[in-house]
Amino acid sequence: MFYKLRAAFREAVENFKTELNRDQIPETVDGLLAGMYREATDAKAYVSKLEKDLAAARARAQRESEQADVCRRRQQQAERIGDEETVRVAEEFAVKHEERAQVLQGKAEAILRELTVCRSDVDEMLEQIKAARQKSEALGATAGRTEARETLGRADDLFRDFDRMGEKVSGTESEAEAAEAFDREFESGPTREENLEDRLEELKRRMGKR
Repeated sequence: MFYKLRAAFREAVENFKTELNRDQIPETVDGLLAGMYREATDAKAYVSKLEKDLAAARARAQRESEQADVCRRRQQQAERIGDEETVRVAEEFAVKHEERAQVLQGKAEAILRELTVCRSDVDEMLEQIKAARQKSEALGATAGRTEARETLGRADDLFRDFDRMGEKVSGTESEAEAAEAFDREFESGPTREENLEDRLEELKRRMGKR
């Protein structure tokens, strides 16, 4: 997805440069600047989504690791009293939690790599936008036309709105998408863990009687 945003932004930059090379401020310059802003804002929103997805993957991996530790402790408890069936079930679920944690840790690492690249690209976009504004202002001063100055004024408004546009992206949707993706990936997970909990509760009662 991000490479499409980057390609669209670069196309907008090239179109903008083409218009500037005509030594005039055309009526379309504000539209071209607006296009650059839209692409950069979408890219910034995608970075925000990746940041939330990374946090979600790390949190899920941590929970799976904690559940694996719980199952391992229960396995040890069952071993001490010779409950072979509970030992087997507890170990089974411990392994499944450990496998999930490993997959999620790998997912988090992949997201982090993509996020690093995307952040760098967004920084580059912002630098290009800054340079475009400076060129527009210089050309507008050379043209000395009221219309040109008004056009550049509208462009300045777009620049000031950029960060606000990026901040309007809802984090709730990103979090929901991340959670849904993780649920789909692991929807075939264990369905008998409730039975394990019942067995372990019985194990605790039996240990308390000894």
